Amino acid sequence: MRIEGNDQRLAAATAVQVQQTGVQQMLIPKAAHYQDAKIASSSNTVQSITGDKVSINVELPQHNIDTLQRIGNTSDILNAVATNLRQTYEGLTAASAVVEKMKVSLNKVIKDYPPYPIEDQGRRQELMSYSSLQKEISQMMIPPPVPPVYDKVQHLWTSIATSGSGNTIQTPSVPQDVPVTHIKAAAKQLDFISGQINLVQETMINSVKTA
Repeated sequence: MRIEGNDQRLAAATAVQVQQTGVQQMLIPKAAHYQDAKIASSSNTVQSITGDKVSINVELPQHNIDTLQRIGNTSDILNAVATNLRQTYEGLTAASAVVEKMKVSLNKVIKDYPPYPIEDQGRRQELMSYSSLQKEISQMMIPPPVPPVYDKVQHLWTSIATSGSGNTIQTPSVPQDVPVTHIKAAAKQLDFISGQINLVQETMINSVKTA
């Protein structure tokens, strides 16, 4: 496999998807006309994790060529995989930024001694801001990465994301009348979530292969 371009990480991941998991999982089958075995050395352009376009020259075994010819256009499949991984990465980046803002709100409330009284107006305003940010992050639907990348991050993904039609980052609730010990525990949990998001992104990058 030969990858060319400024950002090779997701381009390489794209080829891995085709070779290791079978493209049946990537796209809905569609009717099309295909070229013959020359597809084994076809050049395709996909978008990388940063949105840059990357030129890929993919060399596939004959049995993979036959599969691609039955299912769909090669470049469509590569683009679908690259798009998925880019959306996952960018979604995690956006969620991480919100988590950092949530940590700032909690850290403004936390102090060693004496703690702010529960009725303190500044405390209440910061916790209201926290609740607004929690609502914002709960509305972010982040697609999980496609296999086999998901297989490498599943243990991390399930620790921070809910499942269902969309995946959202789980964050602790902090009602306004909770003691400071609860707020400190929530802040530590946010530190853990932030670290897990970073690990997922790093693992996604490290799991792609270049030749």
